[in-house]
Amino acid sequence: MPSTMGEWDPALARRIIHTGNVQFIEQAVPDSMQASWRTNEILRRQIFHANYCDFLNVDLTAPEESDLLCGAIRIALSWRDQNRLGTEIGWGQFFLSLRIVNWLKFLARNAARAKEIGNGAQIDQVLASLRVQVLSLESRLERDLLANHLLRNAKALVFAGALLEAPETNRWRVLGQRLLREQIAEQILPDGGHIERSPMYHAWILDDLLDIQHLFESRPPLVPECALEVSQGVKRMAQYLMEIVHPDGEIPLFNDSQLEVTRPTAQILEESVDLSQNLSKSAAVKAMCDTGYAVIRDPSSNSFLIFDCGPLGPDYQPGHGHSDVLSYELSLHGQRVIVDTGVSSYELGPERHYERSTAAHNTVRVDGVEQAEIWAGFRLGRRPAVSPIHFGEIEGCQFVRGAHTGYKHLDVMHSRAIIRLTSNSWCFVDTLSGKGNHKIESFIHFHPAIQLLPYTGTQTSSPELMVPRWVLEFSGMRYLFMVLGNGAIARTEAWYSPGFAVRMPQSVIHWTWEGMLPQMMVYAVVPEGTPPIRVRRPADHRSIELNHIVVPLQ
Repeated sequence: MPSTMGEWDPALARRIIHTGNVQFIEQAVPDSMQASWRTNEILRRQIFHANYCDFLNVDLTAPEESDLLCGAIRIALSWRDQNRLGTEIGWGQFFLSLRIVNWLKFLARNAARAKEIGNGAQIDQVLASLRVQVLSLESRLERDLLANHLLRNAKALVFAGALLEAPETNRWRVLGQRLLREQIAEQILPDGGHIERSPMYHAWILDDLLDIQHLFESRPPLVPECALEVSQGVKRMAQYLMEIVHPDGEIPLFNDSQLEVTRPTAQILEESVDLSQNLSKSAAVKAMCDTGYAVIRDPSSNSFLIFDCGPLGPDYQPGHGHSDVLSYELSLHGQRVIVDTGVSSYELGPERHYERSTAAHNTVRVDGVEQAEIWAGFRLGRRPAVSPIHFGEIEGCQFVRGAHTGYKHLDVMHSRAIIRLTSNSWCFVDTLSGKGNHKIESFIHFHPAIQLLPYTGTQTSSPELMVPRWVLEFSGMRYLFMVLGNGAIARTEAWYSPGFAVRMPQSVIHWTWEGMLPQMMVYAVVPEGTPPIRVRRPADHRSIELNHIVVPLQ
């Protein structure tokens, strides 16, 4: 096993193996972050991770770790003994795929040492169980769910075809590589993003391809049939991942993403891309048009925005999609300021429904109706079509723009433009076009580290100047939240979920307007002390003028 193939959290893995208690897998969370339903969710997560057997992906060949090595073998055989029916949860294809790879990594690292210390018979039993597991997976690949599940099926078959000596080894190798080649071609889009449009699953699949690449590199002089596709996939996905990470080095939380599920993003990127490439010292805008994301990055202020104007996922598998079209995340001076709610649970219930809802994202809701018809835990009915992303630069200012049809059945179209001005001011322009009287709600979710205070300074009376309403304080910085338009603006409370079973209190600005369309709602986040932004709104809503800079809206 090549040394470049990383272990799974070596310290925690050794603790689990030493105690023989997989309940140690979940990290302790301070009481202030616990929800009343957290215990049940964590127990389910423990069941999941116990069946993944991530903790066996560790090198225990050192002489002083012989007892740990014997303990690890006992855990593997315990799984076999307690899952003999083939109907237990651990026989699900996703569980099989992850566990097969983890057991094979464990054996590749440790089998020789285990035989040296007299555990050869036990290793043979583990190998026999592995063969049965691979045969089970091969007979019922996840062609119903497809997407990342099927790609992980392919990875498990590739590993089995390379590392497991069995009568079926060559068959697994051929099937796994053929399936892997097909899925790379389908799931990695031309811009390098993963087809499910979830940053977390993107990083996870990239790490899977890195695993396969390391496996191939460890077995010269053989050149697997799909080696080129794997190496090209790694390069394209790594470049994409580098574009979408926040200044803190981690992913945005769109579409069922959580932090700390995959390896740290920095580790994944260090193994797969030259981090010094394409580094710009000035603000720049870029779009990943196939996945539907755009980014504006300003290295001088360590600020970053990512804009979501993509489909909710592939039509055949939109299970990780949320009602989040035209939402965004914003970091200022390295601090996440405006954030996606994230996801604290995959369990069916009000928490799961809220975290997929329009109100849980930094976008606009019309007449209390969801952008997309979300139901159950991973289901979608009606969903919005999206426009192509438009982006560019005007007089040193960057902009991104998009639109969607989620409210077409209400005779309403929502479009949004986001403009970064040269003063590191960020302006958000929502245009609601259509007919009739409607209730429009805009939601802005702040990171728990952001203190939101009412603005008590002098207000301007000009109809063209944006009005400060709130002060944002963080890390010694002060920004103003400013608006232009009518309606009621209130500060409400919600939660921020950067990981499963974590719900941290956060502030939300809820701006509500009701009246006849068309209507334009404009807000901005600007450094305190910056002159007020002067806004002119032409009657046709085709453009907007910000501090004498005209930005097209169509």
